[in-house]
Amino acid sequence: MLIVRLSSLGDVLFAFPAVQALLDSGRATRVAWLVEDRAAALLALLPGLDEVLVFPRRRRSAWPAHAVRLLARRDDLVLDLQGNLKSRAQLLFLRSRCTAGFDASVARERAHLAYDRAISPQGSRHRVAQGLAFMRALGVPAPLEPVRPRLRLPDAACARARELLARLPGSGPVVVLHPGTSAFGQLKRWAPERFAELGDLLAARHGARLLLTGGPTESALVQALRAGLRTPSLAPAPAGLPDLAALLQAAQLVVASDSLPLHLANALGTPVVGLYGPKDPAVTGPAFDRARVVRGDAACSPCTLRRCRDRICMDELPAAAVAAAAGELLAASAR
Repeated sequence: MLIVRLSSLGDVLFAFPAVQALLDSGRATRVAWLVEDRAAALLALLPGLDEVLVFPRRRRSAWPAHAVRLLARRDDLVLDLQGNLKSRAQLLFLRSRCTAGFDASVARERAHLAYDRAISPQGSRHRVAQGLAFMRALGVPAPLEPVRPRLRLPDAACARARELLARLPGSGPVVVLHPGTSAFGQLKRWAPERFAELGDLLAARHGARLLLTGGPTESALVQALRAGLRTPSLAPAPAGLPDLAALLQAAQLVVASDSLPLHLANALGTPVVGLYGPKDPAVTGPAFDRARVVRGDAACSPCTLRRCRDRICMDELPAAAVAAAAGELLAASAR
């Protein structure tokens, strides 16, 4: 079987429970996954895959060779968990016996017309639940409620995380503040000064030790957050996905907008507070327990916009409400 889920990072992670169920079922003697280059590193965290095919989206000169590789494949079943024009274009080069994907209630850009079998998500809204419903429709014994995938982190990355956290002064809980999102999702960001207000509240109330994380292009966001803090903090340089995952796993709490770090921490079992405005947490919120969602009360939220000049849904999120949600999770972890 070949899984097609190209992007985005968060949505690739949301597909993990469904693919985990497939791997556990033994229904496939070989499972491959086709993913974009920018999300390929994430698949290294999911053990059990037999092959990872990488679509070199950022290198157009490599597209013809990629098409030739797809044409040479003869998969028994292709499962398109993406369901849009981008994934449909990949299917044009695959010579499989059967293709399956979501029906028109989930698939976009008429992708469902390319499948031999279009599958209903059975009323599920969250993307993790949709993936599990997809597998059940194929006869795979997938759970009704989301179960965390078994992620594998490199021992060396975990050792580096422990060494880094040992440098934080104090003995209180380690709280990760992640102010960034993908460039595509900038409208989901909470202002650095709000994160700074939150960090100081958590330090004062819970003795929190603050760790600030960001991607390679988010140094300005992280520095703006750090400059606004009265509390000492640590802001390590970005060191790749395995190191970020290890830090998230080692922390006692992660606070972030709808982004990969939020969902990765949630999948790893770390308590999380998700900050939501333009996106609907019923669709892309934290999928597992030990999570709280804080939303503004803007009448226009959620929406389907990709750009917005007046992000009142995020700007009106009060730091006090986020601190209260964080405090509940920290207290529950301490019991």
